[in-house]
Amino acid sequence: MRRSITWPRGGLHVRGRKKRAKLCLAKNSNNAMKPSLQKKLRDLQKSVPGSQGIMDTNTLFQSIEKYILLLEAKVMILRCVSDLYGV
Repeated sequence: MRRSITWPRGGLHVRGRKKRAKLCLAKNSNNAMKPSLQKKLRDLQKSVPGSQGIMDTNTLFQSIEKYILLLEAKVMILRCVSDLYGV
């Protein structure tokens, strides 16, 4: 079953299954985002290492996805090390 969530403002929606969901721009938004959404995206871009500079939203979301996967891998490694040493 495909899932689609649309935010009432901002023109963003999530499409796909839970594990491989993608955040996309809505087609009816004409790629025009409200200033508050642009500020939130800039703040998010600042918090992800390696995503500074000018990039489009698709590239930004791809770099965020890679960063989240990297953080999940680090957590899994730390849990394994913690279990190994009994901490």
